[in-house]
Amino acid sequence: MINFDPHSKTFQDDPYPTFRRMRDEAPVMDVPDLQLWAVSRFDDVQAVLRAPDGFSSRRSLDPNDASSNVPMIVIMDRPRHGELRSLLSRAFTPRRVDELAGRIREIAIKLIDQFIEAGSCDLWEDFSAPLPTIVIAELLGIPSADRAMFKEKSTALAKSVGPGMDLDPAKLASTSNPVMELAAYLASIFDEKRKKETDDLMGALLAAELDGKRLDQAELVGFAVLLLIAGNETTTNLISNAAVLLDQHPDQRSYLFEDPIRIEVAVEEFLRFESPVQGLERVVTEEVTLGGQTLKRGDKVFLMLGAANRDERMIVDPDEFDVRRTPNPHLAFGWGGHFCLGANLARMEARIAFEEIAKRLPGYQLSGPTERLYSGFFRGLLSVPIEFDPKAPS
Repeated sequence: MINFDPHSKTFQDDPYPTFRRMRDEAPVMDVPDLQLWAVSRFDDVQAVLRAPDGFSSRRSLDPNDASSNVPMIVIMDRPRHGELRSLLSRAFTPRRVDELAGRIREIAIKLIDQFIEAGSCDLWEDFSAPLPTIVIAELLGIPSADRAMFKEKSTALAKSVGPGMDLDPAKLASTSNPVMELAAYLASIFDEKRKKETDDLMGALLAAELDGKRLDQAELVGFAVLLLIAGNETTTNLISNAAVLLDQHPDQRSYLFEDPIRIEVAVEEFLRFESPVQGLERVVTEEVTLGGQTLKRGDKVFLMLGAANRDERMIVDPDEFDVRRTPNPHLAFGWGGHFCLGANLARMEARIAFEEIAKRLPGYQLSGPTERLYSGFFRGLLSVPIEFDPKAPS
């Protein structure tokens, strides 16, 4: 009997032995306590992601279920998902992302300047958390004074979510719910921006039209909440996880830092080995056989990205961390129509972050225990204490 409890702290500390057992013994496993099927092999996860008509991204197939009507594109199906995604994708074209590189590097340098002389810092608090937070805040047009607040709310949300947890309308309506707090805050920002045009993403969303109609307030806020959370939480985890991995593998860190052009390839291994997003949920729209199991309409499935990215059926020596690995197939950003819009931005932020670490903190070491972010969906940290020689040559 495999004990799969994605909400358990013991499991989250080291999920990989359980992932292996699930892939070997129960690749599509019924989890009655969570009322879902857990899918752990690469090919099965990818097959579901390639079949959006057979596996809905909505929280429920019941159109009257309030949890299925939250206006966020990650839990929408086509055609509306495609329409809204097309609109948002204009902000994340390769050209527009490339234009952000100089500003991202400027932010990274300034953050390191603030702690370099001390010879120590908490890399999460002082670098990996604020870097993507500032980037996405500036992209959206969020006042700088409010960045710490929305980072706090997005981290609180990351702690509170996980597979099998419904979006309870009563909880969503609570003023203490981080989603509702962010939504209320962003609604007020949109109201202010309606009074004066702004050259930022929130301003662009206000001006955008689909089929001659402007987005309604719920759609606008849904966009902004998603971007704030996805745009900073996952990249924060990517950088934090990678920093610890490189400390644990000093030979590979030396290899990367000798020639930082190698970091771009290494980022894919960071994403695969400790996937910042551990899973996605889908709902079966019609009876289907997957992994030898019969899934019925309305059944929920949890696509285990973190397990799929360690699948030895697809990846050679998947439990070996190797920054030289290429090709590097992984599903860290999903697949198909719901592939992460911000993937190129996240990759760029991580690359620039470690290029600057290589220059300024090449010999950093962990100086104490890290603190894990316990979340059913995200894999990351909340504290990464390090020490370093501030005068070390790069």
